[in-house]
Amino acid sequence: MANIVPLAKATETALTNANTAAASTVQVPHSVAAEQAILGLLMVNNRQLDDLAGAIMAEHFYVPLHAAIFEGLQTLVNRGREANPITLREILRGTPYDDEQTLLTHLSQMFENAGLGGDVRSLAEVIHTTYLQRQLITLGDSLRSQAGAAHRPDEAKEVLDAVSGELFKLAESGSGSSSAKNLRDPLIEVIKRAEQARKDGGGVSGVSTGFIDIDHLLGGLHKSDLIILAARPSMGKTSFAINVAQNAATRMLTGGANGAAVGVFSLEMSADQLAARMLSSAAGISSHQLTNGHLSDADFRRLSEAAGQLAELPMYIDDTPQLSVNALRARARRMKRLYGIGLLVVDYLQLMSGSKASSADNRVQEVSEISQGLKTIARELNIPVIALSQLSRSVENRDNKRPQLSDLRESGSIEQDADLVVFLYREDYYLSRQLGAEEGMDEKTMKMKEKLEQVRGRAEVLFSKNRKGPTGVVTLMFHGETTTFHNMAPSHYNVPGDAPFEP
Repeated sequence: MANIVPLAKATETALTNANTAAASTVQVPHSVAAEQAILGLLMVNNRQLDDLAGAIMAEHFYVPLHAAIFEGLQTLVNRGREANPITLREILRGTPYDDEQTLLTHLSQMFENAGLGGDVRSLAEVIHTTYLQRQLITLGDSLRSQAGAAHRPDEAKEVLDAVSGELFKLAESGSGSSSAKNLRDPLIEVIKRAEQARKDGGGVSGVSTGFIDIDHLLGGLHKSDLIILAARPSMGKTSFAINVAQNAATRMLTGGANGAAVGVFSLEMSADQLAARMLSSAAGISSHQLTNGHLSDADFRRLSEAAGQLAELPMYIDDTPQLSVNALRARARRMKRLYGIGLLVVDYLQLMSGSKASSADNRVQEVSEISQGLKTIARELNIPVIALSQLSRSVENRDNKRPQLSDLRESGSIEQDADLVVFLYREDYYLSRQLGAEEGMDEKTMKMKEKLEQVRGRAEVLFSKNRKGPTGVVTLMFHGETTTFHNMAPSHYNVPGDAPFEP
């Protein structure tokens, strides 16, 4: 194949001369021979292009002419036409490489020497590897320049986040196989999950929430799902999310089915505050007692025992405030790589920031970017992501204060991106506030007190959107002193065996 190098070499030289002085002093990784060989093989057998789906793209070629030929090959094959030296010459007419005699000779020589090149998959690996090398060198040069100009902490973090994102894109490029899947493979996975759920006897195929009725309704929290958990302040959304995380991690620790290691991004509360809540819940001691120190010897023993158990849980907390969606994505990938997390909790969505471009436009666009970014994280890591969200104040202006999808604050994109939208509602909270403002003991007040006694300690978990199953309402018990949610006692149900939710 030595006789076909000169034209490509001339193009390569022109490209090299256009590079910076720094780049020209270093041998840029590439393989002209591999590029020529793979193009020749593809011209001889166009069907081999299917074997390269996702493995290499035109941008992976070092020589611009070869990139143009590869694009021409793809165009012709996609149109159902044969790609050979003649048809490729025609499709490249009018491009910067439109030198009829020289181009046709070069294409013909690659075609004739195709048998000397090896197999397309091995050649594609060479081309992709040298592309990665070039990109890493370029990224390193760019990082050096940007790092030198990043004088403030926020600027340094932004550079780090950007580089992390670029590295992830490089790692995902050229996977070597098509991202498309035959229906057979996902069907097998569905059957496997159903079989496992049947063996477990609980109908749970995803990560268990630890709440019987919710697992019965959802079948657990499923991979790649974005779960939006929304409520007005004081409803207990952080406590509920942490309860779910703790339950999943406990199952993982004890070897139970459907458990998971959990990553928690707490943008509002510190890791110490979260730990205090979890300790209060696990020990059954009010958070107020932990704060004021009114603890007996027995209380301390319970705290010590609970702390020892919690310390073993596979839970990992990042309490960095004001994270951007790109920074959170980079840190979540690291958690996945280091700790194998199977569930991610983000508290809460509105405390995150988007890119500078989106935040400069308007808040609605920024929140849309954040919700889309969280969905992308769920898909990339193939784990469920629970993202907490605020609700608009419009809830407070209605007689019926149960949340609705229209109450999601600042962006309709949140509902669109979510696979599951969950609301928390505690009627006793609103009744208690209303009674506190009432005076006297008239009939209306007496009815409100009666109603309060009926619903005291009950929390409604409203499933208002569910892409994979039914919507409905599950009732849990809420213990305010320890900020803990519990399964309802069996006596709550009117008829034994009735479903606790409303499908």
